[in-house]
Amino acid sequence: MYKTEDNIYAKDTGIYGMSLYAKRDFKKGDLIFIPYGPVVKYATLYTILVDYNKNANEFLFIDPQIPEGNLSQFICHSCEPNMGIKDRTLFVAMRDIAKDEEVTIDYAMIVPTFIHPTQGEVSWKDRKCLCGRKSCRGKVLSYSELPEEEKERYKGYVNESILDLDK
Repeated sequence: MYKTEDNIYAKDTGIYGMSLYAKRDFKKGDLIFIPYGPVVKYATLYTILVDYNKNANEFLFIDPQIPEGNLSQFICHSCEPNMGIKDRTLFVAMRDIAKDEEVTIDYAMIVPTFIHPTQGEVSWKDRKCLCGRKSCRGKVLSYSELPEEEKERYKGYVNESILDLDK
């Protein structure tokens, strides 16, 4: 039986708060975890897009803050991610990942836009990237803002709900 806690754990990075780490080695393509929580119709800092109903112009998200202790809420961004998403909810290794290595995703793989339907655009100030990687963009981008070469690099690792928006 699959258990999230068998694959990942959370700890403080000392720089930007809690993040997820590999409990074991992963090979490229391995399932790392499946986020869970109630399905909601509003986006927050923690929600993960799982569906878009074009006819109703309605988004559905998983809220990983519930139940308490849900590790999914500690997904962190990196401009050099080692984890991507297959289908709508399967977080998988984009490359081999060593035990105790931080597992990160580029939020652009799970965030279609930073324009909130009622609150407007999220400010650049609130999107400062702290990943510290060599290729750090300095800002967290949404999928709609990614350069085409990055979209190509991430092909096969982007939430299908985001790709549905372009259809």
